[in-house]
Amino acid sequence: MSFARTLALRAACAFLVGLPLLAVAAPACGVYRSADGSRELRIDSASTATEYTDYQAPRPLAHHTRADGGITAFDLASAYSETWTPESGDRALRTEMGEVYTLAEPARCASPPPAPAGSCRADLAACFDARLDADEATLTRWCEQEGLAFACVALIEGFQDTADGQAGDDTASESPPPECIEGDPAYSATACEEKAKQALTRAFADAFKGMYADDVPLSAAHLDRSLALCQRGGSAKVCGEAAEKLWSGGRYLDARSALSVACERGQDKEACGKATPLAALTAADLIAAVPVALPCGDYAAESGLMSELGFGDAGRVEGGFGNVMRARLENGLIRIRHDKGGDFVFKVIGGDRLLGLDSWNRYSVYRRGEGGADRCAPPRQFVEHPLVEDCPTISQPGGADACCKAGKLQGCNALGHVQALAGNWAAAQPHYLRICAAGVRVGCENLTRAHAETGDESVIESMRGLCAKDERHVACDVLETSNWEQMGVGRALQDALRELEQEAGEDAPEEDEAAP
Repeated sequence: MSFARTLALRAACAFLVGLPLLAVAAPACGVYRSADGSRELRIDSASTATEYTDYQAPRPLAHHTRADGGITAFDLASAYSETWTPESGDRALRTEMGEVYTLAEPARCASPPPAPAGSCRADLAACFDARLDADEATLTRWCEQEGLAFACVALIEGFQDTADGQAGDDTASESPPPECIEGDPAYSATACEEKAKQALTRAFADAFKGMYADDVPLSAAHLDRSLALCQRGGSAKVCGEAAEKLWSGGRYLDARSALSVACERGQDKEACGKATPLAALTAADLIAAVPVALPCGDYAAESGLMSELGFGDAGRVEGGFGNVMRARLENGLIRIRHDKGGDFVFKVIGGDRLLGLDSWNRYSVYRRGEGGADRCAPPRQFVEHPLVEDCPTISQPGGADACCKAGKLQGCNALGHVQALAGNWAAAQPHYLRICAAGVRVGCENLTRAHAETGDESVIESMRGLCAKDERHVACDVLETSNWEQMGVGRALQDALRELEQEAGEDAPEEDEAAP
């Protein structure tokens, strides 16, 4: 071999040493479409893309190609990642959900600047993992400096955590009890375990109580900042989150502004639909006189859980499908109790309209129609008592039973829940009846649920008996507003489904135990 040829081979080998054994190419840039044309994936560069669908706002994505040929896609609005698999000679991409995008319109790739070292964008996988423990300063940097929508959402969620904590005054729960601190004279593994059980029981009870409670509003400063984060980035996800907080905080016109940004800049069709009914809302509408009586007649809305609300005598409200509820005035707002233990909440505004405030009817505007009564009898007043938390030993063995025998209704309620969770509604029924008889609404509502599961007609007779003794007993309200017929239909459907499942199990062929 000549000397020149030897030098050339050595140079070639030296060059190849610096390359990977197998070069992995990024997906081609351009527009990819699903088979039915309802979804598009636009890959703009070797690291950025956007997904478009008919039912949600465009999803901003970052992606990188792995050494195994797979592609990891990062949703920058939701901090979610998934894997795409190249197919058909890299002319198609299959998502984890089985959706296949095929390249329809190739395009030249853009060249975005590289992510700075140490930034969130430089290692999105690690950044996504760290977001739950990131402090406010870090989230602010990712949100405002790097323009990452998921970090802005996390900031707003953090504002809500702050508001919830201040409202609940739960600072005592931040430090462990002495029984759980090694070295403390009170330390005991057994006692610590018991304390943990009690804390878990309290947390479960608090979560259940707050499941349908009104949202705690953010501070004025946090509401201002949430709106600013929306206006700065224009992300549909961020603006949607900001709009919810602004609405819960009574900043209805600012919430509309956030929805408008999500609609126009974020291209969120759902936000456009929410903003439309609010277009005519003015500041003057929102300072209408505080109502002194419940509405009367039929109201209708283009959005909201129920398209129609029929207000009648004694505070009765018909919400469609045979549902009857009871309305009341409380602190200037109309509250309609629903069958899940919470309230639908409405504000009276100018023009004989109602503004939906709760999470089910948020952004809805109900207008008075021509139907229904012109004059309604005033609402009935019922006497009800709260379920007092009077059983501190509820999480200890036998604690709930001892409390119940001593007349402490929290213990009876716990015993009922234990039986109900085990599917033994008949055994739960006496406990719930005792609570209901004491005038506690939740006991009557749980008793109604027991009837829905068992069909025991004695439940209705028991409530009628309580009502006959006192027409203002809370059992009367639950009795009148429960859809007993619908419960019977639902129970019959469940029974039929169980029979079908049982028959299917009996007809299934037995597996051949000798088969390999």
